[in-house]
Amino acid sequence: MRVPTILRGGRWWIFTRACVLVIFVTHSTFVTKAFTEKSNPISLQGSECPTGRLGGASDAEWMIPSSSLVFDHPMTRAQDNLRNDSYYVTSFAVAGFTNEFIAYMNLIYLGLQSGRIPIVPPIVPAAHISSTAGILPFSQAFNLSNLRAALRRPILEWTVDVKYIESSNAPSATPIKDTSPSDEALESFGCWSSRPRSSKQPSYIRTSENALKLDLSFTRVPTYAYLDSKDPNEVHTTFSGLVAAILPNHTRRFRAPAAEKHHQKQQGQAMAPSRFGKQLQPGEQLACFDFLYYVTSGLERFEFEKRWSPVWYMVGRHLQFTDRIMEIGREYLRRALALEGDLDSESSVPLPPIITVHIRRGDFLFRCNKGDEKAECYIPLAKYRQAVDDVRKRIHQKHQLDVTRVLVASDEISPEFWSEMTSYGWSHINHTSPSPPTAEKYGEWYSLLIDKAILSMGVGFVGTQSSTFSILNARRVEDWNDGVAEFVGFFS
Repeated sequence: MRVPTILRGGRWWIFTRACVLVIFVTHSTFVTKAFTEKSNPISLQGSECPTGRLGGASDAEWMIPSSSLVFDHPMTRAQDNLRNDSYYVTSFAVAGFTNEFIAYMNLIYLGLQSGRIPIVPPIVPAAHISSTAGILPFSQAFNLSNLRAALRRPILEWTVDVKYIESSNAPSATPIKDTSPSDEALESFGCWSSRPRSSKQPSYIRTSENALKLDLSFTRVPTYAYLDSKDPNEVHTTFSGLVAAILPNHTRRFRAPAAEKHHQKQQGQAMAPSRFGKQLQPGEQLACFDFLYYVTSGLERFEFEKRWSPVWYMVGRHLQFTDRIMEIGREYLRRALALEGDLDSESSVPLPPIITVHIRRGDFLFRCNKGDEKAECYIPLAKYRQAVDDVRKRIHQKHQLDVTRVLVASDEISPEFWSEMTSYGWSHINHTSPSPPTAEKYGEWYSLLIDKAILSMGVGFVGTQSSTFSILNARRVEDWNDGVAEFVGFFS
């Protein structure tokens, strides 16, 4: 019998730790050298992890998705493509782009901890992206080859590797339609729900179900999986608790008969049948969850906000944007900074080191009393300006660079706001001019992706406190560019 792909090579963990250390030290040293010599630090963004440094890993099984599947192409039904000697884990999401990204980081980390192969779904439209935008395959935004090489573990995608979905090779502008119960691609799975025990329904992931043609029924995760097992309103689960529930064959081995009664009490209860009336128990071969945003190592809630987050350290920092996204981002950045010459032109002016700023407005209102002007409820812009000055000083101390160019991104649409940004001498990205607009040229997802890519190019970053968008970008600047970051809060 063939050894399960995910379990081969008992020394993978040692190799992974060594690879992570080598990549981090080498990359940080190289970027610092680039700053010292006043070369172009931005050009270092988005590069793939060189497989040569990993001992020729390009031919390794973890680099070839089909090595973990029955076929070398996606099938109409996922169940026909999953190997009988391998175990998988997946989850879905219903949130804005950044929160979906966090949920999928947690999914991949859970795969590492449980010895299961992660299957990453596409990002589905929500929040600031309209329902007509269609799905965004994860690898259209993030470089999974880089992640596989760094982790030396297989990472699969639903729509690219496992299951054939029409128009899934690129961001699809086709609206996601409800799945017909007679659709031949429709398949049913029993999944876990990580919702609080006080909730009667699982997370609403119908968009993902329709996009992937799935029919999912849900069982509550066991009580021991929650951070506070005594609080019925606890939203956070722990990786260790979830791992205990999905370790391959854990329900069939290593449990004495006397413990069976206690085990049944601890196991989750049936929560909700599928939309087409089926009630399946969580599967053994494919462990699936509704939403993995609220997961912690067990130390703190929302620990992805912490600099020491194990999920970011092991997974997130290796999820660089694709080369194409970075190339488009550099084109837009050159335009925003009014630099002469095309990106590849020999006569073009090199991109200078920059400080990037993210100002979250929208729903980030503080101390709004009746009758107050809306602008008074936001973090004062003077705080961002002061933070930029502080970051500029820190960059000079760390890299002996004098950074004069600043680029800002925000969800604010007020003309007065952008006029004030211009008065500071700060640049910003224009997605509507010159023609054609970004959404028309590349698709609706790309305005968001380009902003994220450009913000990650700074040698310094100023963000909005408690914004997940800002938190992740700060980590990218710090880890990818050896940069510095600060957050601005209403009360800080």
